[in-house]
Amino acid sequence: MDESYNTLDGLVQFNDKNLADLQVTDLLDDAPLLKILYAMPASNGTLHKYLKQTTASSAAFRAALAGVAKTASADTLVTDTLKILDGSFDTDVALADAYKGGRDAWLQLELIRTMKQVFAVAEKQVFYGTGADASGFAGLIDNAQLDALADGMVVNAGGSNVSTQTSCFVLRHGANDCAFILGNDGKIVVEDEPVIIQKTADSTALDAAQFYPALYVPVTGYCGFQIGSAYSAARICNIECNDLTSTSAFTDDHIYGALSKFPAGRQPNVVAMNRNALRLLRQSRTATNATGAPAPRPVEVEGIPIVVTDQILSTEAVVS
Repeated sequence: MDESYNTLDGLVQFNDKNLADLQVTDLLDDAPLLKILYAMPASNGTLHKYLKQTTASSAAFRAALAGVAKTASADTLVTDTLKILDGSFDTDVALADAYKGGRDAWLQLELIRTMKQVFAVAEKQVFYGTGADASGFAGLIDNAQLDALADGMVVNAGGSNVSTQTSCFVLRHGANDCAFILGNDGKIVVEDEPVIIQKTADSTALDAAQFYPALYVPVTGYCGFQIGSAYSAARICNIECNDLTSTSAFTDDHIYGALSKFPAGRQPNVVAMNRNALRLLRQSRTATNATGAPAPRPVEVEGIPIVVTDQILSTEAVVS
């Protein structure tokens, strides 16, 4: 696969232009994980099929003329039906025509604002899946290996207060692991000539019969999320957001616990958390600092980069 497809900058196409060609540098600022996460086109239009290894191949020593039992590797065929992500918007004709750059410049401004929100919504869906939007694609916490304390890829940080929990996700991303999937070769369709003028009701008016003319711009694309193997993602859950002192506070030990879930030859390559979890992690590093000086902002764990995103909530329920 072409290296330019490794991230959304190379894959996303607004009509015939890649995201990197638009010269807009902040479209992914509200989706920092998607900015670096491996991205690739769906295997077939709006369907994405891939093999997920579920059983490793076995090997053993044997004596001469003696046989050994052999376990073949096993895979499960996964078919993901990509979901429509809709960023369509309308805007008052009068505002567009009065803008200093004219109608086209106003629509471009609105499109950029819309697309920033589109990517932020997509990133939240990566973490929370159908819990974020039931009409969207399945995400990390929909995965049967990440939704309960008994699961093999889950570490419990020990928080117990209702609705003040957060999670830290430790991911291995790549073509055969976690990846953001875009349908139709990465195309997000924006109408080239958004001159559809429609009669739009004034939502603030007491009289529902009041209308204004609006330009309507359709913006649609297909996307999904791949968890390529049983060792592609781990979750540290029950991180108490308001806890700086108790034994359930979030520390490097929890991250190392998650790292230990991955095979030595398939280590993760990104750690994702929100600002509250980062604060707790920094506090724990300060508390164990030999000099007593405040610890610097955590940016990595054993060379694995930390991505801080607002798309991970601080209001999760306690995971049991």
